[in-house]
Parts: sequence; C-alpha cells; structure tokens
Amino acid sequence: MKLLSKTSISYLWVSFTVLAITGVLLFQLLRKFVSDETREQLELQTEMVAIALQKGKPISFPFVEITPLQAKKNDQLPIFRDTLIDDFVQQKKEGYYYLKEKKVIHGVPFMITVMSANIGWDGYSQAILFIFIIMACLLLLAGALVNYFINKRLWDPFLINLERLKQYSVSSQTALQLVPSAIDEFKELNEVTADLAKRAREEYSSLKEFTENASHEIQTPLMIIKSRLESISQRSIDEVVARYLVDTKQAVDRLSRLNRGLLLLAKLDNDTFPDQEEVNLNVILQNLLVQMGDLFEQRNMTLQTAIKAKKVDGSPYLLEILITNLLSNILQHAQKESEIRIELDANHLLFSNPGSALEFPADKLFARFGKESKKQNGNGLGLSIVKQICMTHHWEITYSYLAHCHIFEITF
Repeated sequence: MKLLSKTSISYLWVSFTVLAITGVLLFQLLRKFVSDETREQLELQTEMVAIALQKGKPISFPFVEITPLQAKKNDQLPIFRDTLIDDFVQQKKEGYYYLKEKKVIHGVPFMITVMSANIGWDGYSQAILFIFIIMACLLLLAGALVNYFINKRLWDPFLINLERLKQYSVSSQTALQLVPSAIDEFKELNEVTADLAKRAREEYSSLKEFTENASHEIQTPLMIIKSRLESISQRSIDEVVARYLVDTKQAVDRLSRLNRGLLLLAKLDNDTFPDQEEVNLNVILQNLLVQMGDLFEQRNMTLQTAIKAKKVDGSPYLLEILITNLLSNILQHAQKESEIRIELDANHLLFSNPGSALEFPADKLFARFGKESKKQNGNGLGLSIVKQICMTHHWEITYSYLAHCHIFEITF
C-alpha cells in the first residue's frame, strides 16, 4: 500500500472514531441537559400550583393532578420520571415527563403531579443521528480530500525523485538530477542521495578504469609467457620438463580464460553492453550447434533438438556467450555416448543432459568459484556468467535434477 493511501485511510479511521465518540457524548449531554431543564420547569409549575391552592384560586394548569395524602402514608417523594400516555386524537402513545411532589397546604398534605410533553428519546436519537451522519460524512469527505491533496503536493518531489533513482545508473554520463523540495527532511534526503550518487559514479569510474587496465596489463605478460613456453617446447627436452611445460601452458590458458571471464562479469555487473537489438535466438543457437557439432561427435553424444523461431531483444555478443557456456558445460560434464536434449520455443530455452548428481549444493551452482566438484575443468565462472547474462536481459534461469538428468531452463 502506498504511503499516501495509508495516511488517508489512517486519517479516515481516526476521524470516524473521534466523531463516533463525540456523537455519543453529545447525545448523553443533551439528554442530561434536556432532563434537567424539564425538571426545573416542572418544579416551577408545582410551586405555582401550590401557591394557587394556598390562595384558593382555581387551577388552570394543564396536566395537573392534586391528590390528598394520608398522614401515615410514607411516599418516596419527589418522583421525576418519563412515561407514555395514550393520545386519543392521534391514536398513539406520546412521551411525557412527570413530577410528583408533596406540598402541605393549610396543614393538609397534598401530592401534586405535573406533566410536560416530551418528544421521546427515540425522536432525539433519530434527529441527532441524522445530523451526526450528515456532519460526519461532510467532515470525513472534506478532510480526506484536503489531506490527500495536501499530502500529494508535499510528497510529489519525493515520488518524482524516487522514479529518477529507479532509472539512474552509475554508468550514466549525466549526474543525478533531483527535484528540490521546501520540506527540510526532503532537502536533507536530496543532499544525501545526491552525494551517494556522486560517490557511486566516482567509485564506478575508478573500478571500471582499474578493471580495464588490469585486464590489459595481465594479457601482455600472459602472451609473453605463452610465447616463451612455445619456444621452449620446440627444443629438445626430457620427459619430465615436457610434462612441466604442458602443466604450465594449461595453467596459463586457464589464467587467460579467467581474466577474460572476470572482465566480462565486471562489464555485466555495470551493464556496459549498449548493443541491444532484436535478435533471432534460434539462428544463434543453430549456428553454435553446427560449430560445436564435431566436439559432440567426438564424445559420441546424440543431439535431440526442438528449435522454433524466437526473437528476443538483447546483445548478440552476450547471447552467443550464454549459449556457448551452456554447451561447454554439457561437453565438460555430460557422460560419453549420452543423449543431449535442447529445446527452444516462445517461452523458454532448455538444455538437458544425463549425469550423476551434483557433489555440492545446487544453490552454489551459479556462484563464482562456489563449486567444489572434483570434475571441475573450467575456470569456475561459466555458469556465473550465464546467470548474470540472464539477469541483464531480465530472464530467469533455473536448475533441476530429474530422472538422472541435469536440466537448465531459461524462461523469457
């Protein structure tokens, strides 16, 4: 849930709760005030009736009842209550308040009962509830709209900057441009974010320069070492020295491949492949199968293919590396005289080969130098590069081991 929606909903709940409590308190206070005022009116009316009786005047007050009291009778007076009386005109019961009070007139005790019409608390409740609902709806609506638009205006710079951060890359040639804000916290956030982006670009540039320079400088001594080893191998040497030379050449070749792999991973991490275009993936796959067909034949491997036309947006160079690394992985680890299955359709690219189970956890399969297999012949970066290329193209690659077969599946 977005922050603006969360704050608006929280405001509505708090406002509704406050209004509900206020409505109940208003009803109780109003009921008390009306009751107290009615009692005062009836007490005044009782006094006026008593004064009229003392003066011997006729009683002209409506809803008045005067009853002589027996001297020994002990009534709990005064009594103030509400009651219902039949209204024969409207043919329904009407609400009234009544007050019974004892008055002594010329030494004779009387119980004077006076009454006053009351619309009833049902009527009060309906009126209060009706007014409260209208008031609450208007307040909630107005408050929610004001809260939403004010908060939206305040948060607009943050949301715009957040979108720019999502699209920003340290490899970009332009600096990060943030929308200014009048809010102190957002000002501080902009300053910190701009400083972090600046340092990230500087560190990226330094790392990129170091990687390129290191790769270039390493290649030169590697070429010299390989050349000198070739020259030495042309001379007359004994069997032990020849074996040492072979081991050394293999180590140098592996170091050269490792250097190229690390450089490629560094470029992939920094997304420095601008050659994005629409590519026929099926054509690249078929061409590589033809080029590497002799290698599969030498190991008596049978290729079972189901390749359909598939166009993707990506880097042709990276796609060739991806497929080459997966095919090389099969050549290194698949059993001889086995059947290899390769499928390509609109949704996925699949490579399957039989073999024994992994000697290490499957979650380390795509890790850099994370595999500890005794059969490892590569530089430990092939599948890591495959994983990174898939991430660069926003694809998903998964590994599974089913029916004694290793299955790599790329989902587009």
